[in-house]
Amino acid sequence: MSPRRSLPRASTASAILALVGTAAVTVHCASTSQRSDAPGTTISTRVLSSPGHQLVETTDVDGPDVVQVRGTRTDALTALAQIYNDLQIPIGTMIPDAGQIGNQRLQLATHRLHGHLLSYYLNCGQESMVGNRADLDDVTLSILSTVLPSKDSVTAVATSVRGSARPTGTSSNAVDCQSTGELEKSIAARLNKALGSPAPAETKD
Repeated sequence: MSPRRSLPRASTASAILALVGTAAVTVHCASTSQRSDAPGTTISTRVLSSPGHQLVETTDVDGPDVVQVRGTRTDALTALAQIYNDLQIPIGTMIPDAGQIGNQRLQLATHRLHGHLLSYYLNCGQESMVGNRADLDDVTLSILSTVLPSKDSVTAVATSVRGSARPTGTSSNAVDCQSTGELEKSIAARLNKALGSPAPAETKD
């Protein structure tokens, strides 16, 4: 089981600046949510209120399937930037100090990503007699990779993929979409190829 660590994520542009320029945040209140984006992986999110009334999120990633690669956090972020480019995912979120990179409001009019229909990556339910809502509705994707601090030249990376779908041209409530795990696996495989897996730990007799 991977150790649990907390990483800050800004909820607004002003909070991003606060995170970069402030060494510590005094917490007044917090709300916590928890989800499982892949079997065996739990991602807990807490929204904290700082004295300046700015919202700061911290994310705890805990699970056996968090990919581990060689190199530093900077090495992993550099590789992820290239991987996102190769997958045709424009980077909308980049917080180096928090070890986070991704796009939390990606909308694709073609309903395709890197040669696949969105239903390959998301399950948004079925539209009766028509098809998968991920391929028909207006879909917003949230893709975020979190790079944990490196230890002994090994860095752990977890990628969270979520989505929501709303019928095109309507103001009805959006439905939540669940990840199929395919995009997370693709990012992890490319990261392993770019940086390599750490050597297995030596066992003592």
